[in-house]
Amino acid sequence: MNVPPGSAMQRSGLQVVVAATDFSARSDRAVRRAAALAKAAGARLVLLHVVDDDQPARIVDGECELAETALADAIREHAYLAGLQCTPIVARGVAFDGIVKVAEQQQADLCVIGSHRRAFLKDIFIGTTAERVIRNSSFPVLMANSDPTLCYATSLAPVELSECSSQALRTARRLGLLQQAQLTVLHVYDAAAAGMLNYAGVRPSRRNDYLGKALTEAARDLAVFMKTVDLGGLDHTALVREGSAVAPAIVDVVTHTRPDLVVIGTHGRRGVVRLLLSSVAEEVLRCVQTDVLVVPVKDAAPS
Repeated sequence: MNVPPGSAMQRSGLQVVVAATDFSARSDRAVRRAAALAKAAGARLVLLHVVDDDQPARIVDGECELAETALADAIREHAYLAGLQCTPIVARGVAFDGIVKVAEQQQADLCVIGSHRRAFLKDIFIGTTAERVIRNSSFPVLMANSDPTLCYATSLAPVELSECSSQALRTARRLGLLQQAQLTVLHVYDAAAAGMLNYAGVRPSRRNDYLGKALTEAARDLAVFMKTVDLGGLDHTALVREGSAVAPAIVDVVTHTRPDLVVIGTHGRRGVVRLLLSSVAEEVLRCVQTDVLVVPVKDAAPS
């Protein structure tokens, strides 16, 4: 991921990047992506491994020692970490909780995490480690799925025309993730009356008129919304899609356009409601194979 010195990306607001690793191939992608972003921005990189402490103390101590050695070896031996200010940390506890706590303690601007192997019954109720980190974090989380040696040339930002979406876009720009990417802003709207008109036997011409007006209104609303978002002069392409279910519509667009990065905001709800009801961001995370930046917005009211 070559970035010219003095580029816009190097002048980003990215100061501290946390990369969580379990030493698997999946988390290696996350470490490499985090290293590339940190190097481009001149940021400090925190390499984090969390040891499960729900086992005998001697085993926990032994795993901590092994993890500390592995992190030190990685910093010394891997070329992609050369020249970076790296801080190795081994924490104890539940994986997602340890990641969240260390990232908050380190005042991370971004946490990069790989996708995790799923345990079917467990994930039905609580989600993967990555999803639980995102659900409980107060900082942006990047799930790294793609080749970390490639820069983000294209990006897709689904928006719901709310302050949550606006903050997600501004955060992605501040972190330097949009400067080199051709940005498409997607708004999924619901032409709710179309089905009723069809059921009621209304003439096709009237139904088509309604759909045309709904499309025009959605495009106008998106244009008005984008005027309120400060992208620092970055160009973008507007895209509107009709769909009664937002997440499947987003996944369909991602599947067909294949962006390098998806940027999505999520409302900062916690507790039982958030546990039982998957957000659009979590549904997208489960279905796409590209990198996804999730920006939690704790103080944004739903639109």
